[in-house]
Parts: sequence; structure tokens; C-alpha cells
Amino acid sequence: MRIAVNTRLLIADRLDGIGWFTHEVMSRITRDCPEHQFLFLFDRAFDDEFVYEDNVWAKELFPQARHPLLYRMYFEYSVPKALKQWKADLFFSPDGFLSTRTRIPQIPVIHDINFEHRPQDLPRAYANYYRSNFPQFAKIAKRIVTVSEYSANDIARTYGVDRDKIQVAYNGSNVHYRKLTDSEKLSTLNEVSGGKPYFLFVGNFSYRKNIHGIVQAYDLYRKSGGYQKLLLVGNPLWHYKEMDDALANSNFADDIIFTGNLGIERLSRVMGSATALIFPSYFEGFGIPIVEAFNAETPVITGTSSSLPEVAGDAALIAEPDDHAKIAEHMKAIETDQKLADSLRKKGKARATQFSWDETARKVKEVLISF
Repeated sequence: MRIAVNTRLLIADRLDGIGWFTHEVMSRITRDCPEHQFLFLFDRAFDDEFVYEDNVWAKELFPQARHPLLYRMYFEYSVPKALKQWKADLFFSPDGFLSTRTRIPQIPVIHDINFEHRPQDLPRAYANYYRSNFPQFAKIAKRIVTVSEYSANDIARTYGVDRDKIQVAYNGSNVHYRKLTDSEKLSTLNEVSGGKPYFLFVGNFSYRKNIHGIVQAYDLYRKSGGYQKLLLVGNPLWHYKEMDDALANSNFADDIIFTGNLGIERLSRVMGSATALIFPSYFEGFGIPIVEAFNAETPVITGTSSSLPEVAGDAALIAEPDDHAKIAEHMKAIETDQKLADSLRKKGKARATQFSWDETARKVKEVLISF
């Protein structure tokens, strides 16, 4: 079978959540399916590190699809032309985007549909594109892959598709995330926070990630006598006024550290050295940083919304995203109660065994080769 794959988010040294999903899944499937051929479709010059096996071909298409107008050009014209030329049997799209101008079977991974419930969190052009096109993508897809039971049920209910059409394949966690030695932790603290302990957030900066709420909770935690710093790892996804306002109004902004995006080696050390991960998003299809923290044996504070309780199980402290006082209370508890922190580490380590990229790839492969 000739399987074309949308790999536009495989960007060297700049893999985000969906980029990691694509990398982890396709590196395994291409290895495990030497009898099949794969065409990777990029929207820019690609790195040969992503041409994983001899059964992988790569092609750069025009234009770089990073705006709704360019999405249409890329997926409605460039992609179907490439599929026809290569005589593809199947189009697999790990970021959920499909083409309405091809007749070959298509399988998207729709990680979540936050834009249906919180369109105000996105710039209008993006929200309008997603809300106009993803219902159609869900209907024309032969099968749909998603990353949690929450998302599967949400997609089926919102778009009126048969729940049996949707395969759940949980995300995994990169093998770099592990328990660090005391000397590794000390070295990391000296490198990123002046030797001071810190709480951590990892992800893009956007409203639904609730950075403004984390900053407000951090202020309450500090006012209660807490002394640790706050490390924010990531970059703005787009302009985010509420975060700017929260920082401007913070009494402890000098102790909030922005690192930008980090490579996996450094990020895994930053995660493993944190006092706790704070991840009270308003909406997540899965929430990979939770599992990464579990593997690093770092305690987790997360939210009550969407898929987060499903992923966290009983291994994290949970609060409503806007309950800043409760989040602050959890931060203080982890800082001062060693027994609680150790219990969370133990539970997180056990919980992490339920999430594996090998299992993710196996479930995706089952869907792809069923045609």
C-alpha cells in the first residue's frame, strides 16, 4: 500500500505536541511496515532525520501552510495533486487537516476540537477556518484517530459521526523523561533558576493554557509564604492580552522565568528538576506534559476540564482552572508536605506505564492497514 502522510509539523528542533505525535508514530510505523511505501508531504525544506527508513520518500509542497488562506491552497490544491501523481492509496493526516478535492480514503488525527467550544481563544480567522472545515473533515474521513476518550465522545457528539468510526490512541511520553539524580537536579537549578527551586509550566502560551491563571495562583502562593520561582517554558502562540495583564499586575514578576522553547534534552532535565508541573488548562485533547512529568517523577497539579482528569487519574492534585486559591494551596502543600509529594511521585510513576508510544503506533497502524 502507498500511504501519503501530512508531515508539515516535522520541523527539526521545533517539534510541538502534534509534531512529536507525528514523529513518534511514523518512525515506528515505517520501521514496522517495510512492505508498505510512505510519502511524507512537507510544506518547507525538510531534515533528512525524518526520512526514517528506506520505504519513505519525502516531497516539499508549496506554500508553507501557516495561515487559513494558505491552508486552503496547500490542502485543496498542492496535496491532492501530489496524491494523484504518487498514486497514493491513503492519506494520513496527524494534524487533522484533510482535502476535499481527492477521492482516496483519508484518515485524520483530530486531537481535540477546542475551537468549537472556545472559539474566542483563537484569532478569528483561525477559529472560522477550523469551525467551517473540521465538521466536513470528520464526515469525509474513513476513520478518525484521536487521543482520549473525552475527545472521541466530543467529536462524535459535536459532529454527529458514529462513535465506532473513532479509534482512541493515547499519547505516549519521550524516553528522555526520567527520574534525575540529585546532582543533575542541582546542576539544572543552577542553570535555569539561580539555584532556587521552581514550579513549572510547559506548553504554548495561549488563553486556553491558562497562563494568566497560573500567574495569579503563583501570586497567591507567594503571598501565603511560598518562596519558589515559576518557570514558564514555551512561546506565545499568538497575542495573549490576559497573560500580559496578569504579569503586569503580579507582585512577583521578577521571580517568573521565561525560557522560550527548549530542546528535548534540556527540557527533560527542567521537568525532572521541578518541584511540580502546573497544568490547569481550560481545554486539552490529552495533555502530554502530564505524562512527561509522571515519567520524570515530578508531582502534577492539573485541572478538572476536558481530558485532564482522564489522563491524570488519581496521580495528580486537581483544581478548577479558575480556582487560583486552590491551585496556590496545592503548590504550598507540595512544597511543605514531603509525604504528599512522594506519594504523587509514586502514583505518577505507576500511571505513566499506561501511556506508551509503541502502543499509540500499534493502534494507529491497525487503522491505516485496515484499508
